[in-house]
Amino acid sequence: QNDRWSRNPIDRFVFRRLADKGLTPAPEADRVQLVRRLFFDLVGMPPTPREIDDFLNDSSPEAWEHLVDRLLDDPRYGEHWARFWLDLVRYAESDGWNKDSYRPNIWRYRDYVVDSFNRDKPYPQFVREQLAGDEMPGDDPEKIIATGFLRLGIYEYNQRDARNHWNDIMNEMTDVTGDVFLGVSMSCSRCHNHKFDPITQKDYFGLRAFFEPVIWRDDVPGVTEAGHEKWRKQQKKWEDATTSIRAEIDALCLPYSDRKWKETVDKFPLDIQACFNKPVEERTSWEHQMAYLIERQFYEEGTPALKKMTEEDQKKLEGLEKQLSEFDHLKPPPLPEVMSVRDFSGEISPTIIPKDRRHQPVPPHFLTVLASATPDTEDLRPELPKSTGRRTALAKWIGREDNPLTTRLIVNRIWQQHFGRGIVPTASDFGHLGEPPTHPLLLDWLTLHFVENGWSMKHLHKMILTSSTWKQSSQHPEASDQLKTDPSENLLWRARIHRLNAEEIRDSMLFVSGELDRRIGGPSVDDKAPRRGLHVKVRRNSPDPLLSAFDCANGLKSVAQRNVTTTPTQALLLFNGDYSLDRAEKLAERIQGLETGDLGEALSSAFRLAWGRTPSEVELKRALAFVAPATDQEESTLNRERLVDFCHVLLNSNEFLYVD
Repeated sequence: QNDRWSRNPIDRFVFRRLADKGLTPAPEADRVQLVRRLFFDLVGMPPTPREIDDFLNDSSPEAWEHLVDRLLDDPRYGEHWARFWLDLVRYAESDGWNKDSYRPNIWRYRDYVVDSFNRDKPYPQFVREQLAGDEMPGDDPEKIIATGFLRLGIYEYNQRDARNHWNDIMNEMTDVTGDVFLGVSMSCSRCHNHKFDPITQKDYFGLRAFFEPVIWRDDVPGVTEAGHEKWRKQQKKWEDATTSIRAEIDALCLPYSDRKWKETVDKFPLDIQACFNKPVEERTSWEHQMAYLIERQFYEEGTPALKKMTEEDQKKLEGLEKQLSEFDHLKPPPLPEVMSVRDFSGEISPTIIPKDRRHQPVPPHFLTVLASATPDTEDLRPELPKSTGRRTALAKWIGREDNPLTTRLIVNRIWQQHFGRGIVPTASDFGHLGEPPTHPLLLDWLTLHFVENGWSMKHLHKMILTSSTWKQSSQHPEASDQLKTDPSENLLWRARIHRLNAEEIRDSMLFVSGELDRRIGGPSVDDKAPRRGLHVKVRRNSPDPLLSAFDCANGLKSVAQRNVTTTPTQALLLFNGDYSLDRAEKLAERIQGLETGDLGEALSSAFRLAWGRTPSEVELKRALAFVAPATDQEESTLNRERLVDFCHVLLNSNEFLYVD
């Protein structure tokens, strides 16, 4: 009866909990704070002064809702929200381990995620494409690219113990599926029944069995069948014209490559060599997987065998390659290749629990504790003739409306991104070791509402962002008293001040300095390029120093929530690092280039660009005195070095680095 605060159902759930504890919500944040908070929440960058002014000058009741809609339609939304998903799926662009080889084509998966968020793809479809896009009908290359999710784990190209290495790959695939889509920690059940959650070792290997037929593919073209057919026709013209030349090259190189093949195969144990030497049509899925690891090692090492050519053969090869190049005008450009997976089309090896004396195969099955939501796996019918349909069955089960985990999990993750903490604080662990929900009825309602509205993330965003709960100020007039009742602030009686994440800090500096290249997508770039942090190469063994210092995920494991540390390295990088100093230089150039004719107006623009607000009279007076100090002999003049220092201070300030 006393609830005059609530705008939508979210608020009513929150207000009820507050009232039960004798707490009151904070007043609404001021409009400048709200617009800055909204921009960082949805697009990960600050608003321009003009965007702030446009909102402040719009007095219509729908002004806020219109701004939310505009940012949800902004392509930068997908870039920003893709980041949390890429953290979850341990996205990186290198193999890890010793060599840490670069993966030149995996960026297509990153772009797939960005595009999926921008298109507001229904969550079950998003899940299915990543787990089993190759098993879906049609020839949309996006679905194949999506299976890059299953290629994101660590890989050691020069391993010798291929058996255990592939076993590690399969286990990691199983673990991350549990973390990302089910919110349960599966890894404990690999060796024994889970000590706390009702997950058995048989459950673990039943889940792993869905992935048992998987083979890695690095040569799948990222084009439609029509595009591929057009390429093949042109390629055939080149092949027909160069048949004899290529035959001579093959004959010349074959003895050397055969020697290299033998050296590569001989490095492996005899039973693994036997898998490689077995005809493809006679292999089981496991034997094919072992053969793949040998083949990949050969190609990863390049062609050192050709370096052992005699001088005479090298001259012959150079002459033949020159002849071949004369037909380059007939050769079509190479097709884009995709890191993806497919199911083995032959005999599928059984899934066996290690050290099980009975050696009894474990069929693919879902978690026993969720048996009521488990379809009969005997009814699996692959939609494509060359696939088993196992991963499709798994994806459909995960995306079922009555699956009690999946939808709550993604709703909780979205809530976490907006409020800094999930309704269930342990966002990837809904088990007994996780923390209980602070507002269980709210989570249930949001879950049902999410499904009823087509699994639309953008609809959920809008519901949250138009609530009084989200729009609260971080300042509360009775904070000291309310903290006694709710010291952890779990009941949402005020907003949390939070620091920008690593990419937001980097991107905001580029944005404010006017350097940001706003192109979206494409191959990743080096860290010196003025692109958003999302597009910077993610190397597991050599991460970007600035992003790493501010707790960016490293791609080694699934990260549901980044650490937020405060370290000397962060302060030193911001204060003395080349990156922030260079951005300060560019911001100073931008300020000097403003045709205001008034230094005070120029400095006010710098404040507004960096902080989103107009400086106070005292702040502006001090800034003027610093950048244009007066002397006894002459009037005050602009000091270029001091202007750079002033800009550097703005970029190091809490108002720039934190969102209120």
